[in-house]
Amino acid sequence: MMKVEKKQTKRRIIYLVITVFVLAALIIGAVIWAKQRESLESEGVCSLGNGVVIRSVTKYSGTFVEDGTDRDVEDIIQLRVENTSEEDIQFLRIKAEQGENTAYFDITTLPAGSTVDVQESSAMEYSNWIENCTYSIENLALFREDRSLYPDMFTVTAQDGWISVENHSSQDITSDLYVYFKNMDDDVFSGGITYRVKFSGGIPAGETAEEQSIHYLSDKSKIMYLTYQ
Repeated sequence: MMKVEKKQTKRRIIYLVITVFVLAALIIGAVIWAKQRESLESEGVCSLGNGVVIRSVTKYSGTFVEDGTDRDVEDIIQLRVENTSEEDIQFLRIKAEQGENTAYFDITTLPAGSTVDVQESSAMEYSNWIENCTYSIENLALFREDRSLYPDMFTVTAQDGWISVENHSSQDITSDLYVYFKNMDDDVFSGGITYRVKFSGGIPAGETAEEQSIHYLSDKSKIMYLTYQ
């Protein structure tokens, strides 16, 4: 009887140890899965390196802005892309591909920490292949110099459809001057496109010039930078 009881006790201990190990393995697995899920959620759909993260892939219907035509489109591919780096992006082209299918997304002027909703560059209709495609950076260029409005030389003002630049310096600007702006919806840029307004021949010292831009909207547009050299 003593031998039987010892065997039963030994079996119980073995079963208990096995149960503890199984429970521990399940707990560890759950923790690892939770961390992996948290990591995936924080990285979005995928991270392309250089701080470029795709946050979502959706269908878009409305105004197509990427080529400036503002034509109506329906159910085209749109990406939400974030620049999580500390450097401003001047130009970014993202390529999506699966087999023979390819799509391109062009983004200009994406400051560090900002997010943009970019439409497929040819207004390609959303298709199931995009849900299982591979994304990559085909082209990436950073700003070589800090973006600036040169406030020591110019004062830029704007209203719906118009942008004005005053040259309050003592220097005549004889080269073409450009003002760049993007439109926004809340805190997200609307479209990869950056609009550009040209002031031909520059602006003499002490004078103000005004140019029309049908895309500038006081409640949605943000002036990004100015160039004059």
